[in-house]
Amino acid sequence: MLRQAGLDPDRDADCVVRQPGDYGMDLRRLRSGEIDAAYVGSTMAPEAVAAEHGWQLLAWVGGHFRIPTVVLAVDPTYVSPDDPAVQAMIRAHRRALRVLHDDPDTTVRHLRTFLGGQPEAEARAGYERFIAPCFSTDGRADRTIGAAGIAAIAAELGVPETVGAEEFYCTG
Repeated sequence: MLRQAGLDPDRDADCVVRQPGDYGMDLRRLRSGEIDAAYVGSTMAPEAVAAEHGWQLLAWVGGHFRIPTVVLAVDPTYVSPDDPAVQAMIRAHRRALRVLHDDPDTTVRHLRTFLGGQPEAEARAGYERFIAPCFSTDGRADRTIGAAGIAAIAAELGVPETVGAEEFYCTG
């Protein structure tokens, strides 16, 4: 993504590794001039944040990989997908997906809490761009989009595609 914006991440960036979550801290550091760029989570609407502060949006991860990262996964070598506890988690996950899909006001309210009091308009813009069109109530990912994302990322990194979308998004 950075290469598409004219930057070489190996030569043009000094990365600061930190725990994810408090994107507000990154935005405060951008405003103060402590850092020149930040990678903020896709729970925020990048265009809205950039417009609010007069910044330039260099890249958006979702341009390559537009699959929400909220999943339930088990390693069948340790836990059977048919285990009653796993099945209970799947039911709870699907109930949560129904809220994300069918109740925008509740979802936006929770987003604002999770993101540290983000303005409602920004949280709603994030919901409309990243959540409403991407989450289904059945919990299944669009494998065509997944395959395109995996191919784009592998090409960007110059590595072979060793895992395809069918294997990555295995549901059985």
